[in-house]
Order: sequence, then C-alpha cells, then structure tokens
Amino acid sequence: MAIKKALETHLAKSDETTIKQHIDGLLHQFEVFEKFYPKVLNEKEKQVLKIAIEYHDYGKLNRLFQCKLPVKQRTVKCSGERDDRIPHQYLSPLFLRPLSEKFSKLDLIKIVYAIINHHARGSKYIKGDYAGIDLLLSEIKENFKDFFSHLGYTKISDETIKFYKKCLTHIIENLGAVKNLNRTFRENPEFVKSVVKLAGLLIKIDHAASGEDLIVEEEPIKGNRERLFLNYLRSQNKLSKLKPFQEKFKDYKNLVLVADTGLGKTGLAVLWSKRKMFYVLPNRTSTNAMFETMKEIFGESKAGLLHSTSLFYVYENAEKEDYTILRDFDNTRNLSKPVTISTADQLFTSVFKYPTYEKTYATLSYSDVVIDEIQGFEPAQIVPMLRQIEETIKLGTRYLIITATLPEIIKNEFEKMGFTVKTNDPETIDKTRRHKVKILEKDIFSVKDDILEKATKDKNILVITNTVSTAQDLYLKLSENLADEHIKVKLLHSRFIWKTRKEKENEIKEDYRKFKRNIWITTQLVEASLDIDFDVLFTEAAPADSLIQRMGRVWRHKNEDYPEEEFNVYILSIVNEKKDVYEKVLREKSLDLIKKYLTEEGFLLSENKREIVEILYSEETLTSLNSKYFDEWKKVEKILNSEWEYLFKSEAHKIFRDIFTFEAIPFVFKEKIKKLVEDYKKTKEIVDKSKRKLKRLKILKGINDYKIPVPVYWVLNEKVKNKTPFEVLDKDLNLYILAKYFKYDDRLGVRLDKNELKKNEIEETII
Repeated sequence: MAIKKALETHLAKSDETTIKQHIDGLLHQFEVFEKFYPKVLNEKEKQVLKIAIEYHDYGKLNRLFQCKLPVKQRTVKCSGERDDRIPHQYLSPLFLRPLSEKFSKLDLIKIVYAIINHHARGSKYIKGDYAGIDLLLSEIKENFKDFFSHLGYTKISDETIKFYKKCLTHIIENLGAVKNLNRTFRENPEFVKSVVKLAGLLIKIDHAASGEDLIVEEEPIKGNRERLFLNYLRSQNKLSKLKPFQEKFKDYKNLVLVADTGLGKTGLAVLWSKRKMFYVLPNRTSTNAMFETMKEIFGESKAGLLHSTSLFYVYENAEKEDYTILRDFDNTRNLSKPVTISTADQLFTSVFKYPTYEKTYATLSYSDVVIDEIQGFEPAQIVPMLRQIEETIKLGTRYLIITATLPEIIKNEFEKMGFTVKTNDPETIDKTRRHKVKILEKDIFSVKDDILEKATKDKNILVITNTVSTAQDLYLKLSENLADEHIKVKLLHSRFIWKTRKEKENEIKEDYRKFKRNIWITTQLVEASLDIDFDVLFTEAAPADSLIQRMGRVWRHKNEDYPEEEFNVYILSIVNEKKDVYEKVLREKSLDLIKKYLTEEGFLLSENKREIVEILYSEETLTSLNSKYFDEWKKVEKILNSEWEYLFKSEAHKIFRDIFTFEAIPFVFKEKIKKLVEDYKKTKEIVDKSKRKLKRLKILKGINDYKIPVPVYWVLNEKVKNKTPFEVLDKDLNLYILAKYFKYDDRLGVRLDKNELKKNEIEETII
C-alpha cells in the first residue's frame, strides 16, 4: 500500500480523524501562525517545520497503534493486540531517509528532534547516553514486521537504521542531556535557537490542531498601545497623559527598573511591550487583579489568565456559563492569547527541561515578558527564573523587570546578562514621606492595648504577624478585651478555605474605604497581593524586603507627607523563635539597617528602603551573616549547573508554589465533598460533551472552594505519619481530607484541636 494512500485511510485519533486530515489541520494552524507572526522563522526554518509537520505522525501507520484506538471501523486487521510498544513519534523519523538528498544533515537533525519530542512519552530512548539509542533501534528491528507488514514492509533496511542512528547520536551528543544542550548553546547558539523554536512550534501547532476550536495564535494586538492605555485612564477618570518615567523607559530593550508603588508601573508595562505579552506576578490574587485591568485596557477577548486555579476564577466571574469559557482557557493554556497574565510556575519551570519544554521557549522567543516584584520569590524560585531569562534572551525574548526593591545579588545577575539596571532614577522615587517608624523591644501580644487604643481614635489598624498561629492567638486575645462595640476585629490568613479567604480578601479591600475603627490581623499574605491602605501598621520583625512591603499597606494612596506628630509603623522586634518563619540573622540585620537610615523625625524614605534591601541581600552581607538564604541560592545554582536533568513537570511547579504546602480539605467538610465527588462521577452519563465538561468544571470549582494550603510538616513528620493526619478521599481528583485534630471554622480557620491531639497521642510541638 502506498504511504500517501495509507495516510488517508489510517486513523490519527479515536474520533476517527485520519492521519492525513490531522496533518492538514496542522498545516492550517501553521498558516495561521505565519499570518500573525511572519518573521519568527526564516524561510529555511519554515520549510523544515513544514516537513516536520508532514511526517510527525507517520509512526501512527503502525498496525499496533491502529489496533489500540477504540474505534468501530479499522483499516487494518487486529488480533487482540492493544499495545503499540514504541511511541509513534519514535517511528515517524524512519520515513525521513529519502529526504537526505534534499536537506542538510543539520536540517534533518532539527526535523528528527522536533518529531521525537512533540510528545512527552518515551524519554528512556533519549536519556543522555547511547544505551537508549541501542534499545530503541533493537526494539524497532524486533517489532518492525508487526508494525508495518500491512503496508508491505517486513524488514527495515540497514541504510534506514544507519541514517536514524546518526541523527539520534547527534541529538544525544549535542542536545540530549542538559549539560550537552547548555554546551551547544554556548558553542552554536543559532543551531540551538532553531532547534528549540522548531520543536516548540510543532508541539504548539499540534496541540492547537488536536483541540476543539483551538488556534495556535490569536490575532495580536493591533491598536496603538499608548492610545489604548490613555483611553483606559480616561475610562477610570484619571489624568490621561503619560508620566515622565513611563515616557523615559518605554522603549528600552531589556530593563530592570526599581520604581515605587503607585507611580504607574502597569502603564509602563503596557507601553513597553511591543509584541505578544506575558505579565508575571508572584501569586494568584495579584494575577487575578491584573487580569481584570488588562481586560479593560486591551479588551475582554485579548487577555488570558494562567495559574493553578485560573479556570475556576474565570468560570466564577463569567457573564454567562457556556463552552467559550473552556475554549478560551485551552487557548490560554496553549499560550495563544496576545496578552497572558500568569504566575511564575506556569512559565518558568521550563528551565528544568522537562519533556515538551520547547513549547514555552519557542513562544517566548517572539514575546515580551514583564515580571513584577521579583524580590517576592524565594531563592529556589529566583535562581531558575534567572537561568531561563538568560537562555530565552538568546532566543529573542525581551524582558522588563519592575520591582519596588532589588537585592544586590539579583541586580548583579541581571547586569551580567546585559540588562540595563536602573535602581535610583529620580523619576521612579516617591518623594512623599509615608512611613514614620518606631521599633519596639516588645512582642506583638504586649502591644494589644496600644492597638485597641489607636483604633478608638478612628484609625484603621493593620496587624501583620509572621505565622498563622500567632495571628489566631492575637485575634482571640483582642476579641476578648474588646470593650468598644464600634471597634471591629477581623482575621485574614492563608489557612481559610478558598471560599472564605476570597470573601475576607474582598472585605478587607472594602473596609478601609468605608469604615473606621477596623483592626485587621493578618499574615504576610497581604504583603504584595492586596491593594489596601490602612492608617497604622503593627508588624512583627521580618527581613527588610518583607517589612517594606508591609509598610506599603499604610498611607499608600495619599499624596501628602504623613504628619510628624505620631508614628504609623510599629515594628515589634521580639518574636517566638521556636516557630518564626524567618532567619534570625536577617531579621536582626534588617532592624539595624532600618535604625541606621531613619531620619531624625523617624521617617524611612523611599530611596533608603531600596538601599537597605540592596545591602541586606548583597553577597558580602549574606556571607558575613552566614545566612541560609545564600546557601539556598548556591544550592539551587549547583543543581542547575549539574548533570542532573528532566525534573518532572509537577515537581518543577512545586518549586514555584509554596513548596512547603499542599492543598487539603478540613474534616468538617468531608460529607459535603463526598457528595460532590459522587455528582462528578455521575457526569459521565451526560452525552453532550460540552455540557459534561461544564458540569464537571462547576463541581470541581465547588470542591476547590473548600481546600486550604496545609504545611507539609504537619503530615510528613515521622511521629505524626503513623497517626494518619490525612486520608485520600479520591486519588484521581487528588482530594485529601485532614484528620479531626485539625479543627476548622470560618472565624479562625484551621487550627490544632488539643483535645483531639491528646486522643491521638500527638504532642502539639510535633506539628
């Protein structure tokens, strides 16, 4: 049977799409891509990509693959076989040998690399040594008759084996292991750039062609971005003109800019970005807020939201419940939106080179990326981000890093990469004296009367503690001592179920605008994610960058200096060392630096805040303090520079989320969740595919509302593990129910029930 004819009759998918139809779908998606982004590839690369598209699924001609598909009618005869043994992408290159006279060796390498990497399966064959190649070729020889005898091929030629082995050997030696890829990137960057772009685009095009109503790239932003931004300002009843620092920095290529909050960093990002845009923020709450802003600037259909629960957010806030929600989300997940607002874990895990990472790198090659508040990440997150930035710049990515403070250790890394770094430009410095600071040699509980006294003077008080348990205890003590019925004491931290936490986040944003005499007790949750403006801050001591972020929650939107008569920031230097989450040496050094830079009146000025953070996180200071921060930084660098490779994608994502937590459901909601799981399983009876997906989404969103992030040490401690601190409710849906001794209510959130702990013979100090 002729190959071309076989492509028209053999199937690519269980929906009975033929291989030929599927290839045509990819070619159509390539035309769409070329229309919107004609300059990403040169003419030779376009030819090579078309060949990769044409041949990428030839391996599905394999009879065993055809027998595996759950379809009613087949072109081939099957004898009960269900296993295709070798993933199809490793068989497709066998058909390429006749092209060896038309394409150069390196072009054929690019085609083979793209084809074998367009799916994640089968990485054992390309694992960094020759054993994988030998295994693959021996398995091909052994099974060749079962694969292709129905097409008239009973034996594979020595020439084809030799051709394929040469290609695979070159890939192993130059692109396979991460250390080899990094070496080739240094020695032959143009070749690697081409390989990564072609492989990534094949993956992206294949995903688009395989989905329902998906597109490889949506139409880019056409309008003048300055005009779009000015129109947005007018719609917000704001002064519709650019600020001096926006005019000054909007045309830089790769820029790190330290600029104070409230000066118009979002506007600069819109003006700076000239191409496809990604806007990266440290947490989900911030991305949700930025998503709403970008929709208003660019239009509802132009912006996409990407984080671990973004589909639930979009579904909950959609004007109507229909299938377009899922289609838009799939396009966002395929990196097809012209503007995407994302958490870092969705983009910057690709540096670990897990299978199909090329899709992200290829998309970034023609994109502009804005990273907001990079100092908000831990070393385990920042170091991989810096490495990926370094690599993708070589592909063509442009970066704007905008942040309120910049540690010297990070500043140095960007300067090595050739970034323009602006840390003290006059146009970026807030001249308003906002924070008059007093450092007290007390703990947070000893000032509870002072907190209440401030509230009686019609002040809104923000209290930030370093741990959830401290916040809970302080909330109870303040509530017990509350004599004034006009004072409201409220609590917000990360260990409320998502449904309640969202309600509280909305409440805190409204309270300071509408009411006085509110006392909100919170954790570092509010440092960067919430746009709030309180009158007075009481905070436990923390490293300088955290303290400065906390200060940014008071006197935030005012344009005049804070009055000199009283303080509005109180830092409590004594903390519970047994459970505090911050390094003592960093806390103490931060307080020393703050004391040094306070003005005579007690104000901490904007330019001094920057200098404090830069000094604190300099290599010299971290080394002299023997800080674990520097150790962690070096440890992650060592991992990235080692021969270690292919971190699983899920593990890479954990590095960027809070790696010390996982999501679970309090015991009190167990029966409610069991009912939702039953409802979810019943959805398989819904015949209409779109209705089934929407129903499942609604149920999963309902389940997610009752999840909370739980510290891993609660459940991994050896002394607790045998006491079943959680149970698996549903393995397929990753649903975990906490044990009874993790008590929950919407007033305090999750906390330890001491009576239940005694029943389970567990000491409170263990958890």
